Amino acid sequence: MLVGVSGSGKKSLTTLATALAKGTLKNIEPRKNYGRKEWKEDMFRIMLLTATKNKPVIFLFDDTSIL
Repeated sequence: MLVGVSGSGKKSLTTLATALAKGTLKNIEPRKNYGRKEWKEDMFRIMLLTATKNKPVIFLFDDTSIL
């Protein structure tokens, strides 16, 4: 978990760490009419990717994704 003020490079650090780990970076970007059903579908896709690929999947959830 990375905590810091806006503009301190948390997303950049996460992207760099993901590249070094040879992983896949996934984040959820809420859209209009985004609800519990869409959240579950997105999480299912991320978990399915984690289970089927033999490489790390990093889930990025930032403060702009909170509704």
